Amino acid sequence: MAKSAAAVVICVLFLGVFMGTPAVASRKMCKGAVSLAIRALCIPTTESLFMKHDGKHSCAYNLTNGDRAVGVAYNLDDDVESRRSELTAVFADYDKVYEGKDCLNTIQISALLTLDAKRALDRAAKSVKSLDDQCCDVMAVFGDIQHSGGKDVYQENAFDDFIEAVSAKKWEKGVELLDRTRWCNDNKDRCDDDKKIISEGCKGTFATGVIAQVTDALKA
Repeated sequence: MAKSAAAVVICVLFLGVFMGTPAVASRKMCKGAVSLAIRALCIPTTESLFMKHDGKHSCAYNLTNGDRAVGVAYNLDDDVESRRSELTAVFADYDKVYEGKDCLNTIQISALLTLDAKRALDRAAKSVKSLDDQCCDVMAVFGDIQHSGGKDVYQENAFDDFIEAVSAKKWEKGVELLDRTRWCNDNKDRCDDDKKIISEGCKGTFATGVIAQVTDALKA
C-alpha cells in the first residue's frame, strides 16, 4: 500500500509540472513517471541481490569476462564515459581506480551500487515490457541477469520464452525456461538462486493497479 501511495504521489507531482501538456501526452508521461517510481522503489531489493551474488570489493578486480570492476561488480569497462563521470561524482579518479592505485570507501561503493541497480533495471525494461508489473523480488532477478550478463544479455541468450512465461505469471514454467538459457549455464550458482526467487513468484503486484487508477483519473 505504501509503495502504491508513493508512486501516486510522484505521478501527481510530475503532472503538476506539466499542467499545460495535452491530455494524451500527459497520460503517457504520467505512466512513465509511475514506472520510474516503481523501479526506484525496487532498487534496494535489487542492490541486495547484487551484493549477495557479487560481494563488495574496495579495489579494482577482474570479472570472469576479463572486464575491470570495483565495488559490487561495478563494470569499469562498460560505457566508459558514463562510468568516468559517475566516479568523478563520488570524488574518485577513474584511471587511478581502474589501475588499482586508488580504492573506494563504503559510501562511494554504495552510491555506485545504487546507480548500477537503477541502470540494470532501466536496461532490463527495454527487453522486458512487463517489468513494471512485477513485484520487487522478480524485478530484481531481471536486474540481476542484466547486471551480470551485460547490456546485451537479453538479446544474446534466448530469453524470449522465459520473459513471456514470467510476464504471464507462469512461475514454474519460467524457472524451467530460465534453466535452459546460456546465461544460466554460464552462471550456475547465480541462476539457481534466481530460479528460487522466480519459483516463489509474486503474491501481489501494485504497478498495474496504480497506472490504471492514474490514467483512469486523467480520462475523467
